[in-house]
Amino acid sequence: MRKSTWILSGTAVVLVAASAVTRFAVYPEVHQLPSDTDSVFAYTGTASLLNAAALEQGDVANAFLSDIPVTVERHVKVVDTDGGTAVVSDDVTVAGPDGSELSSTAHRWSVDRTDLVNSPVPEGSDAEEHQGLVISWPLEPEEKDYTFWDPTTATEAPAVYDRTEDLEGRTAYVFVVEAAGPLGEPAIAERLPQALPKDLLAGIAQTLPADQLPPPEALEALPDPVPLTYAATVQRTAWIDSETGMVLDGSLEQTIVAQTAGPDGQPVTLAPVNAMSLQGTAEGVSERADDAAESARMLWLVRVLAPLGLLGAAIVLLAVAAALEIRARRGTGTPEPGAQTA
Repeated sequence: MRKSTWILSGTAVVLVAASAVTRFAVYPEVHQLPSDTDSVFAYTGTASLLNAAALEQGDVANAFLSDIPVTVERHVKVVDTDGGTAVVSDDVTVAGPDGSELSSTAHRWSVDRTDLVNSPVPEGSDAEEHQGLVISWPLEPEEKDYTFWDPTTATEAPAVYDRTEDLEGRTAYVFVVEAAGPLGEPAIAERLPQALPKDLLAGIAQTLPADQLPPPEALEALPDPVPLTYAATVQRTAWIDSETGMVLDGSLEQTIVAQTAGPDGQPVTLAPVNAMSLQGTAEGVSERADDAAESARMLWLVRVLAPLGLLGAAIVLLAVAAALEIRARRGTGTPEPGAQTA
């Protein structure tokens, strides 16, 4: 075999190896939550909540603010990685119409960098224990139900696949998450009063639907002030890019109600104290759709085009090497392997 044939064949072998490395080593490395992830999701909507200033002054008439416009920013950032695990900060800030902060929460989660479910908490990371998805969906989502962690109630809830839609030119899987239970978010609970005057609660209770109003005799029998606990109901809807698992859009309906123990020891709902209705901004949806399209192109390049391109180039080189060897043997009269001689 001639030197040129050896070179071409050797190069082809290298290209075949590079194809395999690209598909089975490089692709898994890039197809995971990046270590430099730093994203802000913006939402707008309305909120109805207790007016802390009015409560302090005993102003019953203005103790509850209804349907004020709010903006919400959710900041998700990878703060550390350990192999296939990422520690992610998850900070949410709710601001009123004047930009003043109405509430904020801060969490740290330990998640698998590919399927985004809970991962063992690295020592010293201060990440919270949880089960299921919490910041996003798997990088290769499916049209099926998942388990989601709801921070408001600190409980697991099913993320139910509902439908598939086109959103900003992207195919989106739509999931609905519903959770209910005692309030499990410490940052919100700390802002809520542990007790309220009975007359103030009675006034706020009038904002409940008629079928949810506590009986007047139950209100009358309450101590003054009334000791309170809180419960929440949450409904989240998420539009998830079908190719990358990126969150394209989201909505939130959340209601927190004040409760107290009834005569039978069971909680009695007294009044809503915090309710929010939010939707992702149009600008944010458009930006995330563009990001998803770019990410999908990059992944296709690494997963499909680059490996196939390298493999194709290797096949061409092997074909050229074979053709040159055959031509050289014929030109010099060297019999090809297996040829009969007289």
